[in-house]
Amino acid sequence: MHQIEPLIFDKSSPGRRCFILPACDVPGKPITHLLPEKLIRKQEAKLPEVSEIDVVRHFTRLSQKKLLRRY
Repeated sequence: MHQIEPLIFDKSSPGRRCFILPACDVPGKPITHLLPEKLIRKQEAKLPEVSEIDVVRHFTRLSQKKLLRRY
């Protein structure tokens, strides 16, 4: 019997980050100079806030389950 893998959003905690980018060392440009207006999000993406190890463990378990179901 297999356990049901909780959604990654269920593991989310406000303020948790998978990584923190270093400060940018090149001049910035407005996003509208880089992408067409129709491709720019109107609202922030709703992404889970989890640690890097939680992401790795989550997707490793999912990949193992998929592999087990194939055989």
